[in-house]
Amino acid sequence: MSVPAALEPVLIDTIERYFTLLQAHAPPDEMYAGILTEDFETGFEGGHMWRGKAGLRDFLQARSVFFDESHEILQILDVRREGPEALTARTRLRFFLRGREDAAARSETYTGEAFHGWRLRRQPQDGDWRVAAQIVEGFAALDASARRLFSTPDKGLRSTST
Repeated sequence: MSVPAALEPVLIDTIERYFTLLQAHAPPDEMYAGILTEDFETGFEGGHMWRGKAGLRDFLQARSVFFDESHEILQILDVRREGPEALTARTRLRFFLRGREDAAARSETYTGEAFHGWRLRRQPQDGDWRVAAQIVEGFAALDASARRLFSTPDKGLRSTST
């Protein structure tokens, strides 16, 4: 699909700002101040969702075992303007996660590709684009560890030690 040229930089910039804060383990208040809308939600399409401030805290806690990670956008599959202040998009990205549970003797890596649906909104007070939703739509090329981690999308992230 051809992405409207004016939307691609907005989309990439917003997603990269989101992942910069996520990978830095920014606290929820910093995430909301920097990149998220007040009604942010994330999770698995048709599965577990984290919503609102309590949901964000739980989501960040669930992924706090990751101490080294990267997310690289490989492809913009679709992007649409849903009004003057809203965009929806679908992306494919490659991820690398390294995590260690408290009692684990060693760290473990998780690699693969994820397909995400995104909802972005421009904030009227400052004109910045923010993430309203990041929904995992599916996976590809998962290694065995990542298959295990993401094996129960109806319950969220599986413990990395099981």
